[in-house]
Amino acid sequence: MNKLLLKEATQEHVVYFYQPEGQGEPGEIFYDFKTQETTIREKASDDDTGYYARNAAHKIREYVKGALLPLHSIQAWY
Repeated sequence: MNKLLLKEATQEHVVYFYQPEGQGEPGEIFYDFKTQETTIREKASDDDTGYYARNAAHKIREYVKGALLPLHSIQAWY
């Protein structure tokens, strides 16, 4: 489970914080509209392998594709 929080949205990019299991220091995911690339700027303190960051990046790409940028959301998977 990830908590996602919109940090910044401009015409050039979107930045989200993500927080694995809703705990610890958040990480940061950057999406560039021009290149359509997602970058993990910083991994969260509880995300040693980057597993949660990759899931957050995927969800953020879905948000952008659907033209929906929620201020905050919960991402869960099974």
